[in-house]
Amino acid sequence: QIMVECGTKCVPDDPQPYIDASEKVISQLSDQVKLLYPPKVWDKISPRLFATFWSLASPDIILPSVRYTAEIERIEGAIKQVNENEDLAQRRKDKEVERHKDLITKLKEEHKTQEVNHKLVLARLEAEKDIWFASTNSTKVDAIMQFLQVCIIQRSMFTASDAIYCAKFVELCHKMQASNFSTLIYFDRIFSDVSHIVTNCTDNEASRYGRFLCETLKGISRWHKDKALYEKECGKSPGFVHIIRGDPNSDGAKKIEKYLDYENFRHVCCKWHFKLTKAMVFCFDSKDYSQIRNGLTVLNKILPEFPVVLNLAQALEKRILKVKEEEKTVRPDLYALAMGYSAQLNSRRNTFIAEEKFHHVEKKTAENSASRNSSPARKDKRADSVKRRDETESEKKRRREDDLKKEGERKSAEKKVKQDVSPKTKANGVRERDSETDENRSKIRKK
Repeated sequence: QIMVECGTKCVPDDPQPYIDASEKVISQLSDQVKLLYPPKVWDKISPRLFATFWSLASPDIILPSVRYTAEIERIEGAIKQVNENEDLAQRRKDKEVERHKDLITKLKEEHKTQEVNHKLVLARLEAEKDIWFASTNSTKVDAIMQFLQVCIIQRSMFTASDAIYCAKFVELCHKMQASNFSTLIYFDRIFSDVSHIVTNCTDNEASRYGRFLCETLKGISRWHKDKALYEKECGKSPGFVHIIRGDPNSDGAKKIEKYLDYENFRHVCCKWHFKLTKAMVFCFDSKDYSQIRNGLTVLNKILPEFPVVLNLAQALEKRILKVKEEEKTVRPDLYALAMGYSAQLNSRRNTFIAEEKFHHVEKKTAENSASRNSSPARKDKRADSVKRRDETESEKKRRREDDLKKEGERKSAEKKVKQDVSPKTKANGVRERDSETDENRSKIRKK
């Protein structure tokens, strides 16, 4: 409809006609979408954001130029193979070459059309980005939460293409520096609510949601691995501003906004990975069929990007082993899923890194404990505890020796008693029993 309103005036060099046409169409659509939710929703996000988000698709914001180039190169290689094939007749060669060349022409035209559309859509989004989250009645956290509820979470479970679209749309919001949009808060909320979302998914929805998480982790991993890239794309971005609060007891307490530096970003990344691990462990410990199945499905989808830290991978491996032991005979389908994921996890074992390499781990705890132990009072207390422990161990040892000694004396006494029973005593006992038998016989004869 936007292209119809714009007509033939839509060109990348002058996107204003396209922007004006989209303004007319999206304004009408925004008035209609207000009826879908209560007014309190639109106090946090703009209806324009909702209408724009749901009206676009992956090809509008993603231009796969690399894929187009790779496909064209593949077809050109196929043409070369056809020409070098001496077994084909010349007429057959000409037909195959012509078919491949037509395909290359169509791909180039399609790429050019996609490129024009992509530039026009970006120009339109650039023009309206500042009104998406520009609400004075809510905080950044409220706006992000509402955006997740009515846009991101719902659409990320529709199709695999929609899952990638959601992740890329957020990257676009960050790249364009949309007003009042906090990328840090968005990522923090995404990884804080994983267990609640996975619990309520179907198997297919969990698969698509896992694809969305994988695409999200891929973007974070790019910044985590490359300090120069982080400084370029995030170092001075409004989305990576965090607030430092002053001393609340002081009179002049102020909130200071500061950009998140690279090392602190690495700390935050480790926290997000920990939250994701905790959510998966929660699913496995629940014993619920749906949660275990969905958790394994999500882990399979995010395996290229998670886990990365060695201790988190070991925690997951431990829970997977427990699932395999418990579900082997009870629920074989879960056992098969766990076995498949465990095999893939083991194949990536050499890619895991220690936590010290993932982010800088401070050793304050060890130093503080060493300083505490070095004080005179701590030394005396520690010496007393060692002395009490040694006394307790020696007492236990002495008690065990006494018990063994008593047991040996008892056994020797029993052995001596058995040896004291003489053969003469035994013979007398036999004669007494024989005399008693004779008396009984005589009584029976008399009767």
